Formats: sequence, structure tokens, C-alpha cells
Amino acid sequence: MMRKLGSVYRIFRDNGFRSGSETLFNFAKLRLSIFSKGNKKTVSLDGCHFAVGSLPNTTMKLELLKGSYEQPERNAARAYIQPDWAVVELGGCIGVVACITNKLLRNPKAHVVLEANPLVIPYLEANRAANGSSFKILNAALAYGQETVTFSPWLDFWGNSLHHDGKQPAVTVAATQLEQILASEELGKFALICDIEGQEYELAMHEPEALGRAELIILELHPHLLGEAKVETLLSKLGGLGFQEIDRSAFVVVMGKS
Repeated sequence: MMRKLGSVYRIFRDNGFRSGSETLFNFAKLRLSIFSKGNKKTVSLDGCHFAVGSLPNTTMKLELLKGSYEQPERNAARAYIQPDWAVVELGGCIGVVACITNKLLRNPKAHVVLEANPLVIPYLEANRAANGSSFKILNAALAYGQETVTFSPWLDFWGNSLHHDGKQPAVTVAATQLEQILASEELGKFALICDIEGQEYELAMHEPEALGRAELIILELHPHLLGEAKVETLLSKLGGLGFQEIDRSAFVVVMGKS
């Protein structure tokens, strides 16, 4: 009880009365929506199973319970990734897309998942084990010109970004690059799945050669973080590397070699 009262106090202290009231209302609405889905401990998505009982009560948990979590990425992976390809996934979160994708591969060990938030790694590992997946997990952030990255994650694991303050205690992880991943894992033909909350622009600007080696890119765009101009620059850059848009759903675009 005291912990809940402390949380309410912090909401009003940090947001003011009006904003704090709206925050509490939205939180209560979210809790009610989650409660209405039943007391589920696991959900099944595209033939894989994911634990949700221990997840924080956030919008990500609600989307999992509704079955709509990362639906465009899941659909794109099942429709376009070829079994004989390797996969590099930037932004693995709790591993929903990773586990579903891994089952598509003839060599499931030829799959690397990068996740920056160390708080998510135990969930990612648990879901990998629960689904018999074989992807490799790298706890690092895609970044350039620095050896480490410090950021504040969100309580809601969905949407963590280096571009905004998530209001949680800061964490520091190693920086890495796509070229480094490709070289260390000795991957051949590969598909890239990329959902890194704005860092996709930095990837395109710094590593066009590595990007150009992909057979397919499944990319979530983030105009709310980057702005429309940078999104258009990013897509133009990919076009110059020989990619063309072959599918799109919401903010997720699928690009293949022309």
C-alpha cells in the first residue's frame, strides 16, 4: 500500500496536479484494459508462446494480450524471409519477432538479436528458451563514435530509445555496429529486421556498405522521433543502395533488392 501511495506522490510531484491526474486516469484505464483480458500468464502468437505474467502493466503487455503486438513485423517476417538466409535483428525487446522468425530458418543459429536494454535481456533469454529458439543475443546498442552508450530506459520495454529519457535509472552498454556484427558472426546472405527507435537513420548514414549487403530489410520508421525529412532521406539512401519498397503496414516498410 505504501509503495502505491509513493508512486501516486511521484506522479503528482513530477507532472503537476492536472497532468498528474491525467496520468493516473490513463494508468487506471490501462490496468482495467489489461484486467479485462483475464489473468493470463502466457500468450500464443504465430505458433510461439510468451510469458506475460511478470511483465509490467504497460501498453506493451496489453498489445501482447490482444495478440496485436508487432503484428506488421511478424507478418513481414513470415511473408518475406527465406529459410536459407541468416537474420540480423536490431532491437529484439522480449523476443517475440525473434522467436517467430527463428522458426522460419533452416539454420536457426544463423540469427543474431541485438538488444540495448539490459532490463529486457532476462525476458528475451526466457522466451528464447521457452520456444526452443537458437538465436544469439547481444546486449549492446547500435551507435557510432563511442565505445559505450548511456541511456535511461522506459518501464514499458516497448519503444525504448536512445533519443528520449525513459525516466528509469540510467544504464550503460557497449556500442556496436552492423559491420562488426556481420564480421564477427561470419554471416552470408542475410535479412535485416530493424526496430531501433530512431537509430535507423544513423545506421543508414554511417554504414551504407553493410546495409547494402542485405537481401531484405524489414524496417520500422519513426517519424515522431526523426521528423519526416530524415525519414525521406533514409528511404532515399536505401533506394540508392538498390532497395525498393515491396510492402508497407503502418510504420513498417519492407524493402527488397530491385
